[in-house]
Amino acid sequence: MTTTTTTPILEAIVRERTGTRYAARIRTEGRLPAVVYGHGETPVHVSVNHKELTDIIRSHAHLLSLNIDGKEESCIVKDIQWDHLGSHLIHVDFARVNLSEEITVELDVIISGDAVGLKTAGAILEHPQTTIEVSCKANNIPELINVDVTDMQAGQTISVTDLKLPEGVTAVTDGEAIIAVIHVMDEVTEEEAGEGTDAEPEVIGRPAKEEEAKD
Repeated sequence: MTTTTTTPILEAIVRERTGTRYAARIRTEGRLPAVVYGHGETPVHVSVNHKELTDIIRSHAHLLSLNIDGKEESCIVKDIQWDHLGSHLIHVDFARVNLSEEITVELDVIISGDAVGLKTAGAILEHPQTTIEVSCKANNIPELINVDVTDMQAGQTISVTDLKLPEGVTAVTDGEAIIAVIHVMDEVTEEEAGEGTDAEPEVIGRPAKEEEAKD
C-alpha cells in the first residue's frame, strides 16, 4: 500500500459565468467546470484542464494543490460527475482541506497476485468490495489499497478488518464487508445428473383422444 509522495498542482481559472451553455462551451475548449468549497469560505466556480485532471484521477491521487489566481489551496477531489457512458468527466467538486485535519475519503481496492486456492477444481475468486472509506489526515491519504491474495486458500475470505492499513489510516467501512472470497462451485456427479432420467415425465394435460377414452 503506497502513499502519495508528491502533491500535483492544478491551475484553476475563475469562471466569469455559470450555466449549462457556458459549461458546454468550456468543455469544447478542453476545460472542465468545477466548484471549490469548504472551510466556511464562499464557493468559487472555476475551470481546470480536462486532461490534466483526468491524469491526476487515474493516478489515484486524492490530494492536490489548486492554483487559483496565484493562490494555492490544498483540496481533495470530493465528487466527480461522468457522462452517461461513464467515460468522460463533465464536472468536479473540490473541497478545501487543512493538511493536518482528519478527513474521510474513498479509496479503490485493488486485488493482486494469483491465489493458490484457485488451483482447486471449481474455485472462483470474487471481489465484491472494490472501494472502502478510510479516515486519515489529508497529507497522509493512500493512493489505493492493494490486497495480495497469493496465499488465499479455497473457501477463505478477506474482509475489511483483515486489511493492513498504513499507520494513521483507519477504516470507516463496515469491518465485516468482504473484500475477496474464494468460492468452490459444487460439482454435479454423473450419478446425480442421471438420477431420475428413466422416470415417466409428468403429463400436463392429455391428448383429446385419451380424454374421450376416459369419459
